[in-house]
Amino acid sequence: MRTPDHTRTSPGPLAADGAVALDYARRMFHRQSDPLPPPGFRVDWDDQPFRHTFYRDAPKLPLPAPFSLPVPGGVLASVERARTAGASAQPTLQELSSALACYAVTGRRTSPDWNEDSTRKLHTGQATWSRPTASGGGMYPVETYLVAGAGAVLPCGVYHYDTAHHALDRLTARDRTAELAAACGTRAPLYLVATLRFWKNSFKYNSFSYHVVTQDTGALLGAWRMVLGAFGHAPRPVLWFDEAPVGAAVGVDGRTEAPFAVVPLGEGADGAAPRPPSVPSRAPRPRVWERSRRVRSFEMVDQVHLAALVGDTPRPAPDAGDGCAPVPLPGGGSGVPLPPVADPAEPGGLERALRTRRSAFGVMASRPALDTAALGRVLAAAERIGRCPTDVAPAADRRPWLRLRLLAHTVEGLEQRAYCYDGDSHRLLPGPAVDFSDLQRHYALTNYDLRQCAAVAVVCARLEPLVAAYGARGYRMLGIEVGQAAQSAYLAAAEADLAVGAVLGLDNPAIDDLLGLSDTDERSMLFLLLGRPRTPRTGYDHSLHRTLPSQEEAQP
Repeated sequence: MRTPDHTRTSPGPLAADGAVALDYARRMFHRQSDPLPPPGFRVDWDDQPFRHTFYRDAPKLPLPAPFSLPVPGGVLASVERARTAGASAQPTLQELSSALACYAVTGRRTSPDWNEDSTRKLHTGQATWSRPTASGGGMYPVETYLVAGAGAVLPCGVYHYDTAHHALDRLTARDRTAELAAACGTRAPLYLVATLRFWKNSFKYNSFSYHVVTQDTGALLGAWRMVLGAFGHAPRPVLWFDEAPVGAAVGVDGRTEAPFAVVPLGEGADGAAPRPPSVPSRAPRPRVWERSRRVRSFEMVDQVHLAALVGDTPRPAPDAGDGCAPVPLPGGGSGVPLPPVADPAEPGGLERALRTRRSAFGVMASRPALDTAALGRVLAAAERIGRCPTDVAPAADRRPWLRLRLLAHTVEGLEQRAYCYDGDSHRLLPGPAVDFSDLQRHYALTNYDLRQCAAVAVVCARLEPLVAAYGARGYRMLGIEVGQAAQSAYLAAAEADLAVGAVLGLDNPAIDDLLGLSDTDERSMLFLLLGRPRTPRTGYDHSLHRTLPSQEEAQP
């Protein structure tokens, strides 16, 4: 297959790059009626990559145990603090460890469900492990690097987070923070860099991979924001940056593995730092172990990834995306008001949600009916994290690029129809009637019976205006925002003891018709299935990290 050049320093015209992204998105949305290339593709499970990335010969730095410092507060409070907290000092090592642990393994899955690996995962060699963060297909393709400089909580150098051992691989002792400051325009003593190893996902999803992995990046970014927000930090992620120096600093090639988000941590000054001279490293970098005998690339993924690179092109103005958010909904007293949202009295709701988050994979029930208070908390959490600032949308009161719509089945006080969620007034505006018994024919998989869902929350956005404003990078940034919403919804659902599952297998054009979006520029991006958990559930408790009871609780 053609190998694209990922070393360019500036992109082509935004319109040309945007056309590539829009064509790719169109193919993703219509893939049920128009299958994606390559024809006849079959997953080679015997040659799949490992779920974790190992750097050979890299010295390891142990981290404090996951959540050894209790994560305070609940999900909604953490989202709000991530949005509104001012500049803060960099997190402590224990706080940083809790944020990194959002991608660590927390236990083994052995409960039967409707997913295709339900029986296979009972075998030791094919065990499935749970993590606090959601990932499409459970592939976990995002890699985390830390770039530490003078004044950081870590010694100077570049580190890779080892998700299998909850430790840091030290890749180099050089201070590369000046290069990151120049590439993203923000000075900081410490940076988190999220990269994507495409093969860890594309071995299964082939040409569909890019659509999935951008949302994976957002899911991890959302988890970081909530955990750091719970500790009082509000880092502003950088989504528009020069990829080449960032990739060089963390040692990735930009093609098989590429940086997608940079998160400066600690006090910093906005404004580009001078680009430092390139100094070759004398010590060889540790090598990555690859399990697969054959690593493939897919032309559609290569093309859209190349189109989304921005190089040293200046960041668009802060108001460039103001016209990309869904238009405000009409005011007044119409619609169905939802109960006011507030964090539950139980402390530590976010940490409990991180420990227990899981996809339902069909093990959910539509009865008893879902109450509007729990539904409202999930919708509010998914919507409000989209209000958190980034470098391209720095205002703390920014309008989210997403809009949540709802297909209500068995929700107390709601008719069986489509609704539109208004995050400003926390209400639902009624739309077309929906026949839930007919919804299953639009779902391409067999791991959910949609008649057993109490509701389907649909994450929608205006893709075309975003691409017009930001080129193909707008499609990539939108996928990240969709992933953030999914992670926030997962944690809010886990906190409320609801069953939840994020899916991409529904036919987008058909759902757009049901929602009444066909004649608009709004498109469905992701589907969140909600219901009551089926109890009791069989299986074993394989939790790796437990909270020990206090001495008083241990007394008989």
